[in-house]
Amino acid sequence: MDPNAARLLWVAGAYLAGTLPSAYLVARARRLADLIAAADRRSGEADAHILLATRVGRGWAGVAAAADVLKALLFAAAARELGHLTPPWLAAAGVALVVGHAWPPYLRRMAGRGISAAAGVYLALLPLPMVGMGALILAGVVLGFSGLATAIGLALVPPAAAVQGQPAAFVVMSAVIAGLVALRRIEGVARAPGLPLGRAVIHRLLYDSSEPPARIAGGR
Repeated sequence: MDPNAARLLWVAGAYLAGTLPSAYLVARARRLADLIAAADRRSGEADAHILLATRVGRGWAGVAAAADVLKALLFAAAARELGHLTPPWLAAAGVALVVGHAWPPYLRRMAGRGISAAAGVYLALLPLPMVGMGALILAGVVLGFSGLATAIGLALVPPAAAVQGQPAAFVVMSAVIAGLVALRRIEGVARAPGLPLGRAVIHRLLYDSSEPPARIAGGR
């Protein structure tokens, strides 16, 4: 097989691997047809993973999130070790994993927001920046600012990778992934109560929420 064709197959496979609907599979296993019907990709509050946490507990939501991380981690590692892809092609596969996770061709309402897949890609290709991002997100969860902490963590990965001396392709990849997650957050954005549209967009970018800032400060 032509080497470039083989590399393109790895990238296409990354997209397909990213589409694995972990939240849907958990919801089906728990027979949560109402949750599947209520899931709405346009709202952070109605994200399938959030609904799992609120309706059946953080444990089951954690199972879905862990599966999302694992699918990206294993595929990115396989692309590196078995596909012997160079950094630019590995970066393309990493982006494809996130795109598949956030924009699958099926079960779109159950799609993730790109963060878990990004975490798996980073664990495989940028482990040290991922540790910093993970610590920041964990602190945000504890303090009730997980959306903001995630936005900051994603934004810090590209400069952290550059400072670490990672390949330029990985730096660009992490910047593209941060942009994809931001794009996913503002999908279907609506005016938050008391906020003009411009501020509502910024609010969604920072917090991934349509709730007023006062409510976000108290956690959700």
